[in-house]
Amino acid sequence: MSKETSLMLKGVAIFMMLFLHLFNSPNLLDSCHPLFFIGDVPIVSILTRVCKPVEFFLMLSGYGLYYIYSHNRDMGWKAQGKRLLRLYITYWIILFIFVGVGTYIRPTKYPGNWLEILGNITSWNSSYNAEHWFLFPYACLSLTAVYIFRLIDRLEKWKYLTLFALLHFVAGYIISRYIAVEKSYDSVFAHFITYIELTFDFVLGAFLYQIHQIKGEKIKILEGNNVLVLFLLLVLIALQCFVKTSAFSFIYVFCFFILFLQLRIGKVVSLCLQFLGKYSMVMWLTHTFYCYYLFHNFIYGFDNPILIFLVLMVITIFISIPIKYVADSLIKQVFYT
Repeated sequence: MSKETSLMLKGVAIFMMLFLHLFNSPNLLDSCHPLFFIGDVPIVSILTRVCKPVEFFLMLSGYGLYYIYSHNRDMGWKAQGKRLLRLYITYWIILFIFVGVGTYIRPTKYPGNWLEILGNITSWNSSYNAEHWFLFPYACLSLTAVYIFRLIDRLEKWKYLTLFALLHFVAGYIISRYIAVEKSYDSVFAHFITYIELTFDFVLGAFLYQIHQIKGEKIKILEGNNVLVLFLLLVLIALQCFVKTSAFSFIYVFCFFILFLQLRIGKVVSLCLQFLGKYSMVMWLTHTFYCYYLFHNFIYGFDNPILIFLVLMVITIFISIPIKYVADSLIKQVFYT
């Protein structure tokens, strides 16, 4: 998978993330007025079932880190720590900006007590922005990736896939039956179980890289047949619309990846997706500050789902550009001076 393709998939993932967080709510009709329904369910709510951004980012991370590992590049704690520090520097800049604004708009929530401040700075706690929950388990996966990869190298593919799939389902059951019920997301146990659950999608990314090394990315029967690939992709998306559970999201995302890699994508679409992919991390860390925590009434005040989505997308991109510029400049100062 080329860097350009990876950026495009990140662009798809962040597009899905914004759509998911806007319209995946049981109280959606209290916030806006969708025009189209199937029965009494808004179509935008049904479409959120095809939006699986966490699985996308995990598979891409597993794929990319396994590429680094298989090429004998440094995967130790020091090297991974440096990679994560770049992410955390961006995260801290975003907290500084939005929590600063939040102290004026919602002083009862921001900045909170010293434990909350420390918890959010380390990403152990995500009380400032619940959608930041992914940061801490992702950091743990990155730091332990080399050990995961060593394990899967020792096992046959079907053995490690079975092992991590079983762990995934067991962890998912524990989260749904105990952790989510008790809302104890910030306990050591909760973080450990979340880490276990997410590992399977991460490993699937490594598995996809292994398959590509053996057989290549292209499927001969689909190569050069863009119409057929688009048709299969649309069928896959349509089928996912009828799946209410997230237990088997990995199958959908894995198949989406494979089909996407068969597509011949036009230059304009490619550049747009790569642009979104370039700013996807900042967009992930900022978008719900606008639509949930600080400017909810403004965003949903546009009432029409299409307008709401476009407004959030434009604002998120517009603010992400200077934030990324500042973060990149600071990172250069930290690492190259």
